[in-house]
Amino acid sequence: MPLEDKNTAGFDIKLVTIRSRLKNYSKSPKPVQPPALVSPVYPVLSKLAPYRPINLQGRLKTKTAFQTASLTDFIMQPTLDVIIPCYNAANTLRAAAESALAQSVVQTVWLVDDASDDGTPDIMRELAAQYPQIRCEYLPSNGGAARARNWGALQSQADFTAFLDADDAYEVSALLPAYTALSRFTYLSLVRLKLRPVGFPNRYLTHPDFNRAWQQLEMTVGGNTVFRRNTLLACGGFPQDEIFRTFGGEDAALGIALTRSSVVGTLFGEQDAAVRHTYRPNIHAERLLELALFGISDQKITTKHFQQAEAVTERICRKLEELKLQIALEQNGIMPLLTSYAD
Repeated sequence: MPLEDKNTAGFDIKLVTIRSRLKNYSKSPKPVQPPALVSPVYPVLSKLAPYRPINLQGRLKTKTAFQTASLTDFIMQPTLDVIIPCYNAANTLRAAAESALAQSVVQTVWLVDDASDDGTPDIMRELAAQYPQIRCEYLPSNGGAARARNWGALQSQADFTAFLDADDAYEVSALLPAYTALSRFTYLSLVRLKLRPVGFPNRYLTHPDFNRAWQQLEMTVGGNTVFRRNTLLACGGFPQDEIFRTFGGEDAALGIALTRSSVVGTLFGEQDAAVRHTYRPNIHAERLLELALFGISDQKITTKHFQQAEAVTERICRKLEELKLQIALEQNGIMPLLTSYAD
């Protein structure tokens, strides 16, 4: 059975807390420039200015934005789905899915099998039979996490889509603050949840620079994200370029583009509930930590790969900028287009 979520009947969240974190973030340790390379997209992180949280107080025009917000405040409540890409996750999928079901704000949990060759499809069918909120999709061939995530996002009709890896799990009420922030602050494109390391070797946890490196992980992975779905679709979803199938990092490319082109919210406070990120050998987090803490990088990645990754990030940014121009145009309706042809 899934863990019981906190009683949300009397739940309230003071969004002034979110504002205050942004305003007073400088009290936390100053962020450091990101590491140079773990996957092809990480070099572009070094081109970004160090993270500077924005004080949004002056941009909000109504006092109610800082008053206590109850879930019942919304006349038309937005909806939120969780999408879990699954590949050979028979041993961990149930815990991940039930942690998503336990979130009070979740409408549907989408399980997308990426052509697993273990018992994952059987576990998915069992979960779907047990829980009406679960929907299952089965891809005919293995295409990677990006394609599985994108397929789930296309099936969903929710306003917000959260992505969770099949070997991770949400803590109790982890999604509620993100849901409330996206509902209230309509300019947020994405909210990132805190990651809590589970089972990571002490060689990482005891390193003096671990917290800095871990924050880089929190800002670049896909399993702690809650997107405004229309923004995700406008980006073209997670990029599926071959370079990312080879080296990984498609979630970082998308995250960097959104940081450059929109406002991304973070819930990294000490009291915030987190995504429990479980260690496995050769996972993305291990590669990042090896580079950031010990300088060990993948020698197969070349300058050409760096350029290809940066080009993908820029492509996503262009899509968003074009959309901004279309939305900003006050005129609407039908525009006849006149053509002329040379003799």
